[in-house]
Amino acid sequence: MKSWRFYISVIWVITLSLGCTKPTPSTSDIPQKKNQLIEISQHLADSLWAGRQDPDNALDALYAYEYLASQDSTALPVWAKLVHAYYFNADFVRWQDSILRDSLFAEGYNMTRQILGQSKTYQSVLSSSGDPKLAVQSLGPEYNQVLYWGTVCLAKWAATKGEIVQRGQRPWIMAVINHINALDANFYYGAYDRFMGAMLCVDPLADENAPLRARQHFEKSIAKAPEYLGTYTLMAQYYARRTKDENLFYQLLTRVVTSVVDERSPIGPENFYEKKRAENLLLQAKQEGWFTP
Repeated sequence: MKSWRFYISVIWVITLSLGCTKPTPSTSDIPQKKNQLIEISQHLADSLWAGRQDPDNALDALYAYEYLASQDSTALPVWAKLVHAYYFNADFVRWQDSILRDSLFAEGYNMTRQILGQSKTYQSVLSSSGDPKLAVQSLGPEYNQVLYWGTVCLAKWAATKGEIVQRGQRPWIMAVINHINALDANFYYGAYDRFMGAMLCVDPLADENAPLRARQHFEKSIAKAPEYLGTYTLMAQYYARRTKDENLFYQLLTRVVTSVVDERSPIGPENFYEKKRAENLLLQAKQEGWFTP
């Protein structure tokens, strides 16, 4: 079997030939091999994605989906996987590189905007109403994946840009998240309640009752999908830290770090990284004295 580093080198060459600008992998990671032909198929991309707990596979899957998307601008499931891959690489694989992480989040959102630009339904409503929030409500559940991952990319990107940017992006973010919830209240392991729980803890427009509502959302998300470890880490990081609930903080993160992860499950790779995130949060809380009087 050829090295995935070879596959990524071929995809990277194709991407450059299309005139795209993407975060550039280190040349030391890309062996230079010539005169070899491969078929970048859906099967190859999905196989790489299934093993995304390996950082190389995660990056290779991103470029494989990018290539497939470039071949068919109407393939919505492929574009949804591409946007998801941007999010995964930014939030899990490259989380320590703030510049690259930021670029990946921005590009994930840009991919979603590109898809909306190709949607006749969305563009028709936007043209007649001039309101992108109203236009997004015209989209069916087949757009949920690409809308969700693009919007959480935008939210993560905006979170590091200050209150003015956050306020500016908030109407669109909330319109999309609420629309997805209206179409599917159980979407992606309780994603709506998980998102709202975190959002209410950092939202500059949140009221004094926001922490209570945040906890309720987190608890709803856990009830819907107790196997999704990311809800526990987010609740610890945002809610327990904000409310100075030290016992809850350690209870939630202990639940994560002691969990047995089945990496073959659909969310196994996410849970694999969530355990690492929980370990890092425990260390950070101790080093920075989050609960020190």
